[in-house]
Amino acid sequence: MTRGRHVLHICTTCRPPDADPAAPRDGAKLFGLVEALYRDWPGRADVQLNPVECMSGCDRACTVAFSGPDKPSYLFGDKQPTAETAAAALELAQRYLASGSGDLPRKERPEPFRRGILARIP
Repeated sequence: MTRGRHVLHICTTCRPPDADPAAPRDGAKLFGLVEALYRDWPGRADVQLNPVECMSGCDRACTVAFSGPDKPSYLFGDKQPTAETAAAALELAQRYLASGSGDLPRKERPEPFRRGILARIP
């Protein structure tokens, strides 16, 4: 991770507990959807996209996290590997970047991220 940059982390190994182990991982699907949008996203210079092998949110797949310098980090779970979630992840990354304090009030988050918060780490 580059010092001073914000990071959007997405677990690529996530899958729901009842998923077929031979099926493509939901986390990898979500990462692929975000990555496709990220290529043309104007925030790329300020927010790094980071694929992660396991963020220990296995019971709450898919997991997504945000971190930035001098800001609390956030971990979200129960995200669906959809185009809506992918777009919302980048929208929330932009809001996180713009927030001087790093606060992400629930009512101000995109709909897919209003629920499923697992942690706010100081």
